[in-house]
Amino acid sequence: MTVVLTAKQIEDLADFAKKDGQPQYTITTGTIPEFEAEDGSTIPEYHGLIAYSDSLEHGVLQLGE
Repeated sequence: MTVVLTAKQIEDLADFAKKDGQPQYTITTGTIPEFEAEDGSTIPEYHGLIAYSDSLEHGVLQLGE
């Protein structure tokens, strides 16, 4: 499998990694179902490239365009 990232996606991933603080991330395709955020807003379903760590305590980054 080949994954091609734009410069913007690489920058977004680098920023995310600095803030999230995990030692490594997996990049794959996947679906994040629609959900309600802590502030009550609705986050729409996302399907595409995502990056995540093995930690259940940390976030998932949508690498959409």
